Amino acid sequence: MRFTGLAKLAVTVVMAGATALAAPAAAQAAVPVGGGTPVLVNGVAGCTLTAAGYDAAGTPVAFTAAHCSERINAPVILRNDPGAGVIGTVATRNEILDYSVIRLNPGVVVPVRQAGVSGRGPAPEFGDVVCKDGLSTGHTCGITWQRDGAKFWSHACAGYGDSGGPVTRDGRLVGLLSGGHMPPAAGSVGSLGPVLPSCLHPAQSPLFLPALAYSFDAIVADATDRNWPGSGFRMA
Repeated sequence: MRFTGLAKLAVTVVMAGATALAAPAAAQAAVPVGGGTPVLVNGVAGCTLTAAGYDAAGTPVAFTAAHCSERINAPVILRNDPGAGVIGTVATRNEILDYSVIRLNPGVVVPVRQAGVSGRGPAPEFGDVVCKDGLSTGHTCGITWQRDGAKFWSHACAGYGDSGGPVTRDGRLVGLLSGGHMPPAAGSVGSLGPVLPSCLHPAQSPLFLPALAYSFDAIVADATDRNWPGSGFRMA
């Protein structure tokens, strides 16, 4: 299950400031965006940025989850500052690794590095403690249950609206949050998946679905191999 439900609720938030999609605000200082920044994609999907920076062409870009959008060129606005106008558009998306690249508008926003993040790191292994930041549940941490190639599952509390959020370990960005899903290694315990809820608050622990994420190194490598926007990404 990918975290899409809360995205629909975000419509009501946009309605009051819908004119922001049609007419960007008057000239103002560029707004900083980076890992953990809440956004609305296509005016509907509430999601979170993984990281922001520049690709090999020097273009300012940011990453979030692919399932936050259904099409290329979908506009993106700031969840907490819709009056800033359209901060960028979806330039490409990969549903297999569940990532999309947003081409940022340099006249509206400026990429910054997420506080406390020193760089990128490899995907975690079983037993590693990882943390995630997201629109809905904020900063939470939990143990890694399993890694399978570019995928890994952890027990960091995550829910609707956190999709795309950065997953970090020891101050390094290691993944992009995708959704709630039981890890294959759960075996017979995996049968609990359909009845476990997404996490709304860490106090639910341990009664919530583990969080599925994708290796950010694998995501950047994929964009680079395809020569897509985001190729050769470097964090701000």
